[in-house]
Amino acid sequence: MRILAAVMASIGGVAIAAATASAQTLAFSPCAGNPAIGCGVVQVPLDHADPAKGTLSLAVQRRRATGTSKGTIIMLAGGPGQAAGRLSPDDLLPSMLRNWDYIVLDQRGTGTRGALRCAALDDPAPGADTATAIAQCANQVGPTRVFYTSHDSVLDIESLRGALGAPRIALGGISYGTYVAQYYAQEFPANLSHLILDSVVNPASMNGTDTSTFAAVTPVLRGLCAANACKGITKDPVADLAALVKRTNPAGLRGTGGGTNGAPVTATIGGPDYPNDLPNYLLAGDVNPALRALWPGAVRAALRGDAGPLVRLATLAENGDAAPVTDLSNALYMATSCADDTAIWATGDGREVRTAKLDAAFAALGDGAFAPFQTMNARAGSRADNCVAWPETALDPLVPGPLPPVPTIVLSGGQDLRTPTADAWAVAARSPSATVVVAPGWGHDLTDNLACAGGQVARMLAGRAVQARACAKVTVPLMAAPFPAPQPTIATLSPMGARGNPGRVAHAVRFSIQDGISQVNAGLNAGLTGIQGVRRGFVSVADGSGDTARFTSFSDTKGVAITGTLRIAGNAITGRVSVDGPGKLDGALRLYNRKNRAWYAGSIGGTRVHIAVR
Repeated sequence: MRILAAVMASIGGVAIAAATASAQTLAFSPCAGNPAIGCGVVQVPLDHADPAKGTLSLAVQRRRATGTSKGTIIMLAGGPGQAAGRLSPDDLLPSMLRNWDYIVLDQRGTGTRGALRCAALDDPAPGADTATAIAQCANQVGPTRVFYTSHDSVLDIESLRGALGAPRIALGGISYGTYVAQYYAQEFPANLSHLILDSVVNPASMNGTDTSTFAAVTPVLRGLCAANACKGITKDPVADLAALVKRTNPAGLRGTGGGTNGAPVTATIGGPDYPNDLPNYLLAGDVNPALRALWPGAVRAALRGDAGPLVRLATLAENGDAAPVTDLSNALYMATSCADDTAIWATGDGREVRTAKLDAAFAALGDGAFAPFQTMNARAGSRADNCVAWPETALDPLVPGPLPPVPTIVLSGGQDLRTPTADAWAVAARSPSATVVVAPGWGHDLTDNLACAGGQVARMLAGRAVQARACAKVTVPLMAAPFPAPQPTIATLSPMGARGNPGRVAHAVRFSIQDGISQVNAGLNAGLTGIQGVRRGFVSVADGSGDTARFTSFSDTKGVAITGTLRIAGNAITGRVSVDGPGKLDGALRLYNRKNRAWYAGSIGGTRVHIAVR
């Protein structure tokens, strides 16, 4: 779900509220368990147009500059609804900005202090209707939901600036934080010294239909498979996806794959009841690169009639969705998102009228606007679709205008679907001083993950020119390189290391080991301790360190499962796995690494096996 709610305050009311809020002094004390960071609270009006309605307390954290401070930088989280999290002196971006006071705050409605809550979305009943839950959430939050908007957050930031005593601030945002940062830049240009936009939301694209995300699908998949990265997997990932969409939209794809507890699960993917499944699973790869690596192979396998790899991918994608309300507030997400999108209907329209207008808007766009997906995939679960049941809509969206002529950096990942690179360029075009830095092989959120991105922010804040191609060599990382799906049975595998079926089982074992080790990050990034086998079982890593992989009945090919422990030291993998094969084709294989040589040796069904790796 994605949405926003806002209230238009009069210009006079805003000026009074901002001046009143700025009069406070913000005091910091050492944070519990982290004395290097200061924790404080800023008080802001619930309603900036009428401070008499009460106040909110927003948590603020500060890492002081080393030596004489060059200024104050405030970084905003995304969502909307995401808490800023806890600062650490070792965080990538703060560690590069030692001579700046570095500030994060939990925007109104987020974090442990003030997360906006509603049981209907935070703890939904099994099988609950989404539209009904959204309407219940609005009722549970109550009339004050209209004060949890991006424009309110902008005024909160201005109050924070005054409380910090900072004449001007450098303001940055990641993902939806870039929307708020743009809003502040347009409303308070004289109070801004620098602007940092990472994974950029384009207000001009916010019409509730997510067209910019769908327009990015083709270039993202082409980029994933560039330089023959999908050789042996697929010749055309876009055509494969279009074919799968055409096949699954009428009836869905039913299959069995590995579940999070290692047991097989049977699921239906897509179809009239779940048309947004495939877009959601592809989108999950923005923040889980190892998950996206499984996408081309899983789609290709599904077209062959083997749904197992796609079911495993779905399980991983769905497992990564859950977050506690203190990390991401669903209610705040709804209240904010519904106010920021361009209006498709009027707030006073009933649900039936809203639905009819939404149907007409998507019909006017047609399938071509969402290819290789279709209109039905895009409409279900779109921001506008979620807002049908939310009372308010389009209360105070940002009208995109010129950004102030301050040093500005715009960062984008070429593998990012939720905030596509095309939107980054569009936002940069509104600035007379922006430099766009693209990391072709990265997805969402650069400054928290890439030194090349953080380094360019540091250059800008130091008064040096931003290097536009600083991240140009960031290609799809090895852990996210497209990985083939397994064959469903040994019958379709070529023998490896021995003749006949023992060699076919050995081939399945080698593939399972490669799959488990190569893609364990997909499980870790989804909040698991490892990854499932496509058919059943699990591989985990000791304490998340990645230096020991433990396979438990791990099966990628029907009838072949492995159990054992492998030790990983760089490119060297050693250890032993026992093999439970079909019929009497059981056995064991050991991995050896000596100098520049690596091989598998052992026996399957009494037949000796030897596979040279290098």
